[in-house]
Amino acid sequence: MESNRDSNLTLDQIAHSSQIFKELHRDLSDHLWSLTMESGLTADFFQETLNSSSANLEATRSIDRELGALRASSVNISASATKAGTRLTEADESSRASLGAIESGGKALQRMDERFSGFMSMFKRLSEAVDKIDGTLKAIEEISDLTNLLSLNAAIEAARAGIHGKGFKVVANEVKNLAEKSKNLTDAASHLLKELRSGMNDATSGLKAIEEGKNELAQRMDKSRSEQERSTGSMSDAAGDMKDISESLLTQTRSAEHIALSMSKLTEAVNLLTESSELIKGNLDRQKISSIEILKSSRKLKLAINDLNHSIVQLDEKETATETVPIGHDVTYPPWVYIGEGHSAGITIELARRFMQQAGMSPEFKPSQFANALDDLFSGSIRILANVGWPNAFFSDKPVIPTIPFAKFKPTIFAYESQKATLRSMSDLKGVRVAAQKGSYVFDCLLGSGCEPIVINNDLEAFAAVIWQRADCAITERLVGAYLSENYFSGKLVSCFETGTEMSVVFLLRENDVELRDTMNAWIQTPETASFVEQMVRQRRER
Repeated sequence: MESNRDSNLTLDQIAHSSQIFKELHRDLSDHLWSLTMESGLTADFFQETLNSSSANLEATRSIDRELGALRASSVNISASATKAGTRLTEADESSRASLGAIESGGKALQRMDERFSGFMSMFKRLSEAVDKIDGTLKAIEEISDLTNLLSLNAAIEAARAGIHGKGFKVVANEVKNLAEKSKNLTDAASHLLKELRSGMNDATSGLKAIEEGKNELAQRMDKSRSEQERSTGSMSDAAGDMKDISESLLTQTRSAEHIALSMSKLTEAVNLLTESSELIKGNLDRQKISSIEILKSSRKLKLAINDLNHSIVQLDEKETATETVPIGHDVTYPPWVYIGEGHSAGITIELARRFMQQAGMSPEFKPSQFANALDDLFSGSIRILANVGWPNAFFSDKPVIPTIPFAKFKPTIFAYESQKATLRSMSDLKGVRVAAQKGSYVFDCLLGSGCEPIVINNDLEAFAAVIWQRADCAITERLVGAYLSENYFSGKLVSCFETGTEMSVVFLLRENDVELRDTMNAWIQTPETASFVEQMVRQRRER
């Protein structure tokens, strides 16, 4: 009897230790899931950082090359601007010399005009003198005619006087000869004067042409002077502007050299960042692989613990008082189901615990990716899959049965604040990349929207896809999206709109587990359960 008591005591101790191991394993497993998810997300973030760093490195190298070309161009342009400035200065000096020559020509033309005016005055006086001479000649011609008439009368009187008029006749002849000579002289003078007047008329025409040419030349000189003054002013301004441009180009060249030096340092820094990111990414990848391997070892340890418990029960020859029910759930669907402080947590988890407690069963939660949890349900590794949106076309041909609904999901589109104005309804999703969790009910909400679905392992990665611009927005349950954005992405993603389609929330069981399904349905329908769920949802919504 003593030996049997000692044996029983030993079995009790082993059973107690086995239970402790089981709880430690559960804590370890849950913590490992958190670590695996976060290390995976961190590794993905570093991958994106590495991609961005590589792109930035190439961009900085390209900018560096462009700055080198710009610097060379600036030097060439500066040299050309200096030459152009020198030529403009020379042209300005030449222009000023031309303006001086035009001024000198204008003054010479003015002096010529003064002399021409004096000549015209003298020519006018000459014309007046010719007119006076012409009048005098006419008077002389008249006197000559009278003298000739007088000599004729004297000759007649001398003939009448006979011998006594002989001397007077000689005088009359001499007077006649004098009158004829006078007439001849006046005729010759008149002829010369006529020729002079004809020449003066021709000279007058020529002088008028000269005056017209002089006036036109004066006008042209004035116009040339005005244009040359404007040209000289513009040339001076252009020379000044070119000097300023040349100085600005020299400043730009110096600035380009400073920028090029800074870009060279930046390139070195980006290159160092890229190399460091690659090393960190490698360590994170190895950490992620190690986490996955630890999870596998954890599963093996769990199987070993279960076998140990089974052996203890057989040795003790008694059945366990409490039935253990394995329940699978998604690791990243807060606040419904998730890993919190290293344990399975959330509205649906608390609901499952309550049911199991009242049903006299013990829940064994198995967190994993939703797609993996589905595989576990199909294979029989778990008995219940918690927190499933229903109805879901994905399960139409799968061997599963749902419980009655215990809550409602409200699918919502999340994106950057800047996109909120353009994403206001389902019609705005046409051609938009929408990230969604694989196997989720939200794909049914997207039917007919014309969007481009991006299938992601879980909602956490769906939000990360938006952050990394692999998707334009993400669709998930309203409370889930608000929780993920606030706790993982600093609130950068906001709710744009609800799809307007409410989805029921159910537990999913294998199709042959009808009895457990019916028991759960009866419990879910109680007012206490409905009140509990409503209170939990309200608390999460108010946070």
